[in-house]
Amino acid sequence: MRRRDFISFLGGAVAAWPVAARGEQPEYSRYVGAFQRARRDYQRISHPSEADRSNYITRLVRLREKAIVGKTYDWLAIGAEIKQHPAPPQSDSKALSSLLVGQWKSPRHDYLYRIDGTWTMLPIEDDAPHGTWRIDGNQYFDTTATEPPLKLQYTIILITKKDFVFMDQTNIFYETRQ
Repeated sequence: MRRRDFISFLGGAVAAWPVAARGEQPEYSRYVGAFQRARRDYQRISHPSEADRSNYITRLVRLREKAIVGKTYDWLAIGAEIKQHPAPPQSDSKALSSLLVGQWKSPRHDYLYRIDGTWTMLPIEDDAPHGTWRIDGNQYFDTTATEPPLKLQYTIILITKKDFVFMDQTNIFYETRQ
């Protein structure tokens, strides 16, 4: 191979390398781009309403689900953004409680939240974990019927007909309506 041919070959490989590298990560670029667009759209709203916040979080939750299925680590950044937008402290406890009643599915278990303020892990069996729950503003309180009772407090991020998203000091929990 002549020197000129070698330099042409090498130059072509160098020029094609960034294209090939980008081609290996189409999912990554798509989720990062969608996440950045969602954040930019929300930040453009000068005084976001609760409906704007709820729509934004719902959009991020759907994007996070896709990133997990796509096996990218983008869900971590999306989760961190979700955590920055809890429900307002003065949220309507009665309205949120009525949305919570029913069956929900988490990544590991299914749950039934009853109108009387009790919950149980499904399927209902004699030894199934169960307890009580209540909502006060944007705070979700959960007491597991153990000895001694395990009392936990979470901050609600979102409750809709389809999504229940809440967090403690370190983790975010996601449940979806069945």
